[in-house]
Amino acid sequence: MTSWLLLLGMMQLSSACQNISGERILGEDLARALPVFASMPADAVIGYSPAPGAARVVRFPELKRIGMKYGISAPHDSRACFEWKLATLTEGAVRSAMLRSLNAPQARVDVLAVSKSQLPDGKLEFPLSGLSVSSAVDPATPVIWHGYVLYGKTRRFAVWARVRVASTSTRVVAVEALTPGQAVGKRQVRLETYDEFPLHNEVARNLEEVVGRVPLRGIRAGLPVFRTDLVDPFQVQRGELVKVTAISGAAQVELDAVAGNSGRRGDMITVANPRSGKTFAARIEGPGKAVVISGPAGLLGRVQ
Repeated sequence: MTSWLLLLGMMQLSSACQNISGERILGEDLARALPVFASMPADAVIGYSPAPGAARVVRFPELKRIGMKYGISAPHDSRACFEWKLATLTEGAVRSAMLRSLNAPQARVDVLAVSKSQLPDGKLEFPLSGLSVSSAVDPATPVIWHGYVLYGKTRRFAVWARVRVASTSTRVVAVEALTPGQAVGKRQVRLETYDEFPLHNEVARNLEEVVGRVPLRGIRAGLPVFRTDLVDPFQVQRGELVKVTAISGAAQVELDAVAGNSGRRGDMITVANPRSGKTFAARIEGPGKAVVISGPAGLLGRVQ
């Protein structure tokens, strides 16, 4: 019997509680709970808000102390109760928050289960950082996505959901085996549409990302092509004749030189003047072009 009376009292207390929406209980909250305090400043701090699911009760002795500060007399039987407004996590809210984070027009989210705890009123977020998956996960595999409700100004209430996530997208697939070191031709690859886990960003989506580039490893026919497996072709090949511009102060000279090694824009290579036999370092500027690093007087003599 005593337990039932205690439970009834808690239910009555909860039903009489004033909902709050900030990290502190303010004068305006107290005034809504007890109109006798309507004349006190709305931004006066009464105390810290309770944790979600708990209630803070301000009883007469504390109300008397607060009232004396502002010339207000509270009735002897006065008390005020404050708690966060709580809600249940819904599949619709979860799906909307996840789609907002994915920012992919073709993404689909199938919600399988959600955390059952009561939530404070706030903004539901499922950041991508809360989605820990391996690179091998597919759209049919359920994953756990951790999120939170942002309430008050800085407080977070943790939530989770078990979901399947998929997106219809395009990818580049090898039509025939791609050889490492050889530029990919148009007829060697094709574009296909497929369902994927939307965070697989390393796969090549367009033919322009692949054609003309060079695989770092062999790629078998029928496999997708990943951007991380490709590099730009060499802009200077070993043994190729390179137009070199040598600059020293205000003076400069151009000459043809033979590349001692291959490289791309920005790479340092060794080149040799075929007339004098002198070798020197130069930086690749573009296809068949290089520049000698600026140096002291006498540089031009070392390259000619």
